[in-house]
Amino acid sequence: MDPDAHLVAVDRELAAFVAAVADGPLDADVPTCPDWDVDGLAAHVGFLCGFWAHLFCDAAGVERTPFAPEPGPEGRLAWLEGLAASLLPLLHDTPAEAEVWTWYEPDQTARFWRRRIAHELAVHRVDAQSARGTVQPIEADLAVDGIDELLLLASTEGPSGPRGVPGSGETLHVHGTDHDGAEWLVTLAPGGLEVEQVHAKGDLALRGAVSDLELLLYQRPPLGAIERFGDEAALAAFHRAFTFG
Repeated sequence: MDPDAHLVAVDRELAAFVAAVADGPLDADVPTCPDWDVDGLAAHVGFLCGFWAHLFCDAAGVERTPFAPEPGPEGRLAWLEGLAASLLPLLHDTPAEAEVWTWYEPDQTARFWRRRIAHELAVHRVDAQSARGTVQPIEADLAVDGIDELLLLASTEGPSGPRGVPGSGETLHVHGTDHDGAEWLVTLAPGGLEVEQVHAKGDLALRGAVSDLELLLYQRPPLGAIERFGDEAALAAFHRAFTFG
């Protein structure tokens, strides 16, 4: 996906997230995130929106957009809507190649954040909808790009250093059935994750719709069936090596 497509996805996913938050009680449990209710999830995404907005303000050399402190459940929806409204113009007005700090050292541009925000919001939109019983799949092109990005980030150091624990050579073949070329071979090597976009046999093969595969890799329940062939320990090893959001 190109950076403009990521912006379209950000707009869509953020609107859908806010709508899901508004669509019921804030004390409802979030099945995909057992430690959160909807209010806690909305607070998490709201603070992320504020953080992202401040990164773009800093990059442009302008005063940071102010946002209200923790409002509590009674003011949550308006607070979230305000943060979303502050973030979107900054994202749209900043060229993709503009220099913006990121925690991913190889890419210090707005391009990185357009992509990262799109996928962060897509997964948390699923979380919010899971509390309402209205979960919709992640759009296929976005899901394929999300798997690519997830595997890229899993194979590099995160904001706080190396991710997870080393593997012992386990291999995972991930095969999307509804999108051309959506195949990955993941090797959990002792020195870190290795990723190839090829058709090859793994210790465990996962075969299904790309939205379901992305959700499974993010430790969310898939909406449809995923065929599994081989040793489930390979998926457990992947999740030990990578947990994100």
